[in-house]
Amino acid sequence: MKKNGSKIWVGDGFGGEKEGEMTDDLGGNIGKMFDIPLFSSGIDRVLNIIGEKLTSGTKKYWIATVNPEFVMEAEKDKNFKGILQNKTSLNVVDGIGLVWAREVERGNNWFKMGMEILRGKHKNQIASGADLMLDLAKMAQEKGKKIFLLGGFGNRAEKTADFLRGKFGLEARQIAWSEGEPNVGNEEVVKTINKFRPDILFVAYGMKKQEFWIRDNLKKLDVGLVMGVGRSFDYYSGKLKRAPEWIRKMGMEWLYSLIKEPKRWRRQLALPKFVWKVLVK
Repeated sequence: MKKNGSKIWVGDGFGGEKEGEMTDDLGGNIGKMFDIPLFSSGIDRVLNIIGEKLTSGTKKYWIATVNPEFVMEAEKDKNFKGILQNKTSLNVVDGIGLVWAREVERGNNWFKMGMEILRGKHKNQIASGADLMLDLAKMAQEKGKKIFLLGGFGNRAEKTADFLRGKFGLEARQIAWSEGEPNVGNEEVVKTINKFRPDILFVAYGMKKQEFWIRDNLKKLDVGLVMGVGRSFDYYSGKLKRAPEWIRKMGMEWLYSLIKEPKRWRRQLALPKFVWKVLVK
C-alpha cells in the first residue's frame, strides 16, 4: 500500500558526495529505506568489500549494521538518522525485516514473503553484526591484522578476545580490548586504541550510543575498519547464549532473545511498529 506516493525502498542505485556517504561504486545494489542508504547485495559481496578494504589498509572505514530497530529510532532522532545518511561508509542489512519491507515495496505479497523468510529463503541477504565479527576475526588471522574490542560490561571485552583467539588462532599481539566508559575515561580509551593502531575496531556500547561515540571520536582515532556490534560481546563472552542456527536462518533471533530476556520487551516494540509502518506506506 502507498500513501501520498511515498516509498519505503528507493533504489537500486544512488551516489552522493557528502562526507562518508555511500556511493554506487561498491559493485552492488544500493538503495534507501525511509531515506537511510543500505547496501543490499548480500553477505558474500559485503565480505568481498571488507576484505578489499583490509588488504588495502583503508583508514576510518565505518560499517553500520542496520536493522528495523535502527530504522525506527532514526525516524525519531534526526541526529541518529544523519549519521546513517552522511557519516557511515557502508550500511549493511542486519535484519530480515528490512528484506521483507524491500520486497513488499517491490510489489510482492507481504504474507508470501513472510512465509519465504520463515523457510530461510532470504537469509543470504543478511549481514548480521554478530556474524560479521567472526568473519572479520577470521580475516584478521589470515591477513595478519589487529583487532581492538571496546565496550560491553565488566570483563566481556576481555572474554570475547579470549574466545576469538581460541577460535581463530589469533596471536596475543593481534588483539586488545578496553571496557571503556564509565570505568575507563574516554581520553584514556582513545590513547589506548591509538597506541595499538588496530586494523579493525569493534565498538559494543549498544545501538545509537555506539554510533554517536564513533561519530564523535573517529577523527581522533588511528584505525582501519570500525563497526558498532551492539551486544555481540554478550554472545562471545559466554554471558548470553545465541539463538540456534535454525532460528537465525528464519530471521527470528530477536524473538529468541526476547524469550531469554523478557525485560527487553519495550525495545522489541520497534518491530511491530516497523511492520505497521511498511504496510501503511
